[in-house]
Amino acid sequence: MDTKRDTKLDAQQYYEMGTEYLKRKEYDKAIEKFSTAIILNRVMSEAYFGRALAHYHLKEYDEALKDYTKALELDPKNPVIYNNRGDVYYKKGDLKAAIKDYDKAILYNPNYMKAYYNRGLCYASLEQYDKAIEDFTTTIQLQPDFAEAYYLRGLAYEYSNMFDEAIKDFEKALELDPMFEEARQHLEAVKAKKAGGGDSSSGQGSGDVRVIKDTGLTFKDLAGMEKLKEELRQAIIYPMENPDLAREYGVLGGGGILMYGPPGCGKTYFVKAAAGEAKVAFINVKLSDILDMYVGNTEKNLHKVFETARKHAPAILFFDEVDAIGGRRDAGGGEAGQALRSAINQFLIEMDGIEANNENVLVIAATNAPWDVDPALRRSGRFSRNIFVPPPDFKSRLEILKIHSRKKPLAKHIAWNRLAMLTVGYSSADIKALVDKAATYPWIEAKKTGKKRKITTADFIRASNEIKSSLGPWYAQAKKKLGKKKEVMYIDGKKHEKEIESDMDPEEKEQFKQLIDIIEKNNKWYVKAGIAGMRLLAKYAPIPF
Repeated sequence: MDTKRDTKLDAQQYYEMGTEYLKRKEYDKAIEKFSTAIILNRVMSEAYFGRALAHYHLKEYDEALKDYTKALELDPKNPVIYNNRGDVYYKKGDLKAAIKDYDKAILYNPNYMKAYYNRGLCYASLEQYDKAIEDFTTTIQLQPDFAEAYYLRGLAYEYSNMFDEAIKDFEKALELDPMFEEARQHLEAVKAKKAGGGDSSSGQGSGDVRVIKDTGLTFKDLAGMEKLKEELRQAIIYPMENPDLAREYGVLGGGGILMYGPPGCGKTYFVKAAAGEAKVAFINVKLSDILDMYVGNTEKNLHKVFETARKHAPAILFFDEVDAIGGRRDAGGGEAGQALRSAINQFLIEMDGIEANNENVLVIAATNAPWDVDPALRRSGRFSRNIFVPPPDFKSRLEILKIHSRKKPLAKHIAWNRLAMLTVGYSSADIKALVDKAATYPWIEAKKTGKKRKITTADFIRASNEIKSSLGPWYAQAKKKLGKKKEVMYIDGKKHEKEIESDMDPEEKEQFKQLIDIIEKNNKWYVKAGIAGMRLLAKYAPIPF
């Protein structure tokens, strides 16, 4: 009896360790601990559930399915497991299987809001809008302040040509979340449709994009990164400033550039600044402008966007998060996978098809996951040039801190160099968030006491306790895609590790070598220790400058 009790206790301890790693987004370590818990207790359903969740976050959907299925064998009436397995099927594009699991989740918990919401998404994707409306209505009944549910029900009403109901839902979504830009866009679009008698062929995206003649940004507004700026001048600005000279030397003012790098490092801002420097039209294409639930409409919207750019040439056509629409065609199956393949095929036609005339239209795409962009889009004639946007270096961090702080009430002496050390490993977006957080402390004090004070170095340091770098977890996940991976197996209770190559071929690895190198570097224990040491030094050492 004592031995059994110790074994269960040990399994529980490993499970709790796995749960902690899961909370910290260290998914590989979480999988290892959950696996050990399972070896010690083969009927521990929560360990299978935890391991499945870790696999899901790593986009290892087949492994997640296996573990959720095993968890259901051990706990067959658990609605949360059914809901989560449904999420995996949804990600894989198997919408009908997902609906079956959401049905089960609702059967065992009739008030399970997430299951109704997720099932509604599936029905909407299958264009079964009456059922989607029913599920989103139940979602709203269970959570009346859920702006996203009103928005999605509004979309379903819109696609069903029930414009009055759609308008009410978009207005309610905006009432709950005034910054809900997609709801605002659709509200205006539906009102226009209603005034014009309706248009049943329109879906979520319309292909209508805003052409900006002056972005209001130049490289002077962006801190540091001089090497990247010069690369952008040669690739974008010089050919568009003097197209005749560029043409004489065989440098065309169109084509495609793929900008890639860690998230939050300023890819969008650099493209806007480049358009401002070149004084050309800038068209920023959001996913909501082109993605559409109706079959064939996404392709029509893409064509419309490219035609708009051609009419306003010279122009920069910018697609952010291009992997969401230009992802690998072999990445998924089912209805969602087929829609993705169709969208990519249209993208290829627009980039270099027989009818494409993209002279002086420069197509720039940005992504945090270049390995997820379909290889056909990256070949010569399409996004044939890659530009790496790295995290900010010391000098750039120093300038970014000053730029985001310049309109705030600062104390006379701010230790900028100390703060630049403190933010080592931060993205540009992380630094902006830290500056904004630092400003909240004296503001809240002034609101409570009525006494105003300026922002000090101590406020920035205090803010660093709450605003952490977002790049650490991203590096860890990116390593699984681009770097070598460790496959962990347990045979007869013993751990076996095997190092395997990533799914990318050598040519692709060479294309993104700069990113691979920085991912490998930032996953080394001594680099992590060095970064942590520098932050501690900056936080506690009285550096006055």
